[in-house]
Amino acid sequence: MRNVTSDVLVAYASKHGSTEKIAQWIGKEIRGNVDVLNVNNVHNLNYDYIILGTPIYEHEPLPEMSNFITRNRNELENKNKSVFVVSSDNEEKSKREMNIEAFTDIIPGQINQTAVFAGEIDNSELSSNELQSVESYMNSISKLMGSYSKLNEKKCREYGKSLNRFI
Repeated sequence: MRNVTSDVLVAYASKHGSTEKIAQWIGKEIRGNVDVLNVNNVHNLNYDYIILGTPIYEHEPLPEMSNFITRNRNELENKNKSVFVVSSDNEEKSKREMNIEAFTDIIPGQINQTAVFAGEIDNSELSSNELQSVESYMNSISKLMGSYSKLNEKKCREYGKSLNRFI
């Protein structure tokens, strides 16, 4: 174990709050000085290690995460980093892999570790367009439409602990 304390950033984009919860859980398991921030509140990348997280909608990261990566491409290139995405738990393994690739493909440099977590849907928080999209997706996989939570705090915290070997 190193005696030096590392500065770690967990930067996330979140549309309805699942990714923020997951980022907080991951951050609680990281050794060092940890900041857990929405990408819109990140003003520098003066960190030893960076963890990036975003939900995936229609096989794309949120625009604010994509914009953050574009703005910080040069700084991110040589940073030590890991990533996670939040997507539907109902997807088969190949689609979950496509979702993580949709994110990792836009991130410059090497990525140490990735993870895919399930989120939650609260229909009362969705716009009419989002409801239509979710309903279409649920119909395509023969699942009933409804609010649900597949958040798994234990799995998220285990991922956070596993990242300490890189920090």
